[in-house]
Amino acid sequence: MSLTRRFWVVAHRWAGLTLAIFLTIAGITGALLPFEESLNYATRPSLSRAVPPHPGAQPLDAVTIAERVERATGGRIAYLPLEVPRNHAMRMFIAAAPHGPALPYDVVWADPYSGVARLTYTWGGVRDGPENIMPFLYQLHYGYVAGPWGMITFGIAALIWTLDCFVGFGLTLPVPQRTALRSPLAGWWRRWKLAWTVRRHVRGHKLNFDLHRATGLWLWPLLLVFAWSGVALTLPQVERPVMQIFGASDRYVPPQRPQPLADPPIDRREAIAIGLRELRTIGMRRSFTVSQPAMLGYDAGSGAYALYTRTSLDAVHAGGRTILWLDAASGHPLHWDDPIGRTGADRLETWFEMLHMADVFGLPYRIFVSTLGLAVTTLSVTGVLIWLKKRSARLAASARGRRLTPQARPKVAA
Repeated sequence: MSLTRRFWVVAHRWAGLTLAIFLTIAGITGALLPFEESLNYATRPSLSRAVPPHPGAQPLDAVTIAERVERATGGRIAYLPLEVPRNHAMRMFIAAAPHGPALPYDVVWADPYSGVARLTYTWGGVRDGPENIMPFLYQLHYGYVAGPWGMITFGIAALIWTLDCFVGFGLTLPVPQRTALRSPLAGWWRRWKLAWTVRRHVRGHKLNFDLHRATGLWLWPLLLVFAWSGVALTLPQVERPVMQIFGASDRYVPPQRPQPLADPPIDRREAIAIGLRELRTIGMRRSFTVSQPAMLGYDAGSGAYALYTRTSLDAVHAGGRTILWLDAASGHPLHWDDPIGRTGADRLETWFEMLHMADVFGLPYRIFVSTLGLAVTTLSVTGVLIWLKKRSARLAASARGRRLTPQARPKVAA
């Protein structure tokens, strides 16, 4: 083995050992997160199920539900989902109102037909009850359970994983042979093809090695997607400058006001109506159609609404990503965001995020992402087993060498 290849083997080994615990956690939790909402409601079926009060009853609109929840709790909903479910409770995040008392919870499940708050709890607080199992796993997946430093640590792990994807891929390539071949390319491919397969009738170390190498090769493109998008989600201070080198545009941030606008003159209903009207005007110029609003956010610091809307620009099954920003004092449009992005780097970044979050291609892709999470765990476990086997072999060889080496005897003075 050449010194260069030995260096990369050692680098891959120690990167894998360093990442093993992180990737095992990310893989196991990632296998469940594509179904986070359904599993979350399943933890409290009696409280999450919604039944119409009479045949033909229609759910309330989202703004009415939010107003009733805010009156009952004294809180403020900053990001309001606008698509009201018919068969289960509507989940909303809530915070203390400006100059209001702190709330002992930040999540509300509201009945879509009455607006009554059925359940309140603190997101991720495992002591609150079974409804927090999935939020806790979500926090664990991204390292949020350990606070800002936990997220940074997981981000560094994702960055190492990204670099190690290239190292691992390179190590699967056949070592150049010195003997001349009639067809060098055919011979090279014949040897590399073995790396893509799991040999029959092998057990133990050989099976672990084949599984580790073949799984990594077949899934390599998506492993790279999930590794780099993991950096974007947990360490954006590294990912954004890199993507901007390749042409990613700056993300819009509305300017802050001298004083927060706690009670905007334009209410939610007006903001939705103005936003939809403005987006339809933009759509006529840009050749896209507006379907329906998906979410309305409000930032008091900038006094701006953000209307997330489903349009024909959205990727498959990833609706509600076309964003229009509005001034909450005047109703003047501030900015609109293309859901995929304006540059090639923007589109790549957006697709990486949507693939990571399983926001595209519906149920089949969510099942695939769940399976991929288990595959990542398999890669980590088999990598550790390979290291343990080689380590025990080295220790055994070293012990045999010591037994075969004649022991130095002390000289006796004549």
